Amino acid sequence: MQFRINLLLFSFAVLLTAVSCSSIPKKTIDTKGSYSWNRESFEINPENQSFTSEGEVTMWIDNVRFKGKFNGDYQILSSASNKWRMMITGPFNVSVATVIINGMSAHIFHDGIWESKPWPEISGGLFNADVDGDIFSVMLGGRFKFEGVCARIDESSKLCKMNEVYYRQSGAEITEILSGDLSIIRENGSWKGIRKGKYTFIFTNKKIETGSFDESLFGLPKEERDEFEDI
Repeated sequence: MQFRINLLLFSFAVLLTAVSCSSIPKKTIDTKGSYSWNRESFEINPENQSFTSEGEVTMWIDNVRFKGKFNGDYQILSSASNKWRMMITGPFNVSVATVIINGMSAHIFHDGIWESKPWPEISGGLFNADVDGDIFSVMLGGRFKFEGVCARIDESSKLCKMNEVYYRQSGAEITEILSGDLSIIRENGSWKGIRKGKYTFIFTNKKIETGSFDESLFGLPKEERDEFEDI
């Protein structure tokens, strides 16, 4: 899926670079191991039920028009686990994309128009992977409620599974996520997404705050009525 997003060509002309030669972190989650699973539930950051997060994002774009690494900034608002608003900007604070997620439906604003598609399709175009609300919450420092099964894998770590997504918990923190063929590993303060041996995205959270938001932010804006229509 190709996104013709506002001023993207300019952003990429400035920021397009070769893929980093630094070593890609290796996943440690083994889904085929023999585990003694037990029912378990826990919550992380329950105080952040409604929150906003800001930071830096890197996306590896692989389509006909653009190939390479794009660095930008993000601001993400969430009022519930299935309601998100994401704003991505490039150099000089140029708007690159605004994305609204409401359950499985999603909308992306680019080139002055809103485009509506299922979230997995939009997510695949932006991040080369399907990233759900629980994964976003863990990466951005928001609320995360786990209800599934866990198994001890060493003295300080557990492997937990919920809805076919695996989480490695070290102490009180999630340090690794495995969703299908997408591995997301926390390293040096960043969450790094890896799929088929290549980076898909990196989120580096710089700021998180609790807050309340108008629900209209998580839906398509209403079209303003032209006063001349009544003439």
